Amino acid sequence: MLEKQAWRLLTKPESLVASIYKARYYPKNSLFEAEMGNNPNFCWRSIMVAKSLICSGVRRRIGNGETTLIWAHPWIHNDQEPMVQTEMPMQLAEAKFVGLIDQDTGTWDHSILTDLFQPTDVENIKKIHVSQEYEDSWYWHGDPKGIYSVKNGYRRIIGNYEHSDEAFDKWLTLWSLKIPPKWKTFLWRAISDILPITTNLIIKRVDVDPKCAMCGIVQEDTMHALVLCDFAKAIWEQSTLPIPNIVTNVFHIWFSNLLNILDFNGILHATAILYHIWRARNGAVWDAVLPRPTKLLTMAAVTMHAWRNCETP
Repeated sequence: MLEKQAWRLLTKPESLVASIYKARYYPKNSLFEAEMGNNPNFCWRSIMVAKSLICSGVRRRIGNGETTLIWAHPWIHNDQEPMVQTEMPMQLAEAKFVGLIDQDTGTWDHSILTDLFQPTDVENIKKIHVSQEYEDSWYWHGDPKGIYSVKNGYRRIIGNYEHSDEAFDKWLTLWSLKIPPKWKTFLWRAISDILPITTNLIIKRVDVDPKCAMCGIVQEDTMHALVLCDFAKAIWEQSTLPIPNIVTNVFHIWFSNLLNILDFNGILHATAILYHIWRARNGAVWDAVLPRPTKLLTMAAVTMHAWRNCETP
């Protein structure tokens, strides 16, 4: 799992693999601050996709404070917002946590805290126990042992979605569809709004251009990428499928209506198109190349027929 690889790179920087990646892609900091960089290889690109999940769920355990950045790392004991809320002075962008500790007493320097932070942050900071005999470390928030697992990652991904006021209510229908498993997984990610589109990456503090790679105009979200982008619209118009004519920017609402109006063959066809639009979108992101709508529809049809032939006894 790429998420576990990203977790190991973050929490075990002394390992040989982490040392190699660090020397190549983030020599002056940790994986948490790492960016894609120039001419990244396939493995690094994949790790960076997984990094957004890992970094969204980790917290910093404070020891001596020598490797924790005050404004860039999540170390505040607050479930909703683990980052410092006080506006960062530009000259302190690289300031470390250790600068907040009185080195003579090994406790908080209260004069520095009150000078730098707003009262809410000061209150939260004082709740943290200073342990100068230990080094700072990363841990997974919410796990008793502080360790990332696939189960923890899954909970992190679907947690916000499960509490949505307009939750998708056709999961049984989705899971019962006789379509390729990877299409089913893709639909689950799209409906749960956890595809690595630019809006989601920015929420996870990934520095990316928010514009859609296919049209280069509108900020990309799931509904735009798969349905509303001019490229996607051209494909749906040429598909001859009776696509839902509803006004929404929420993909699972659109897809729920699709399930209501299409039969099985139509759903299979629509899912093939959605999957290939997503693949085309990724091609636009990584290779700056888009197929013609007619070619994409042909690829979707070929894949769909190949699946039918495999399923036919």
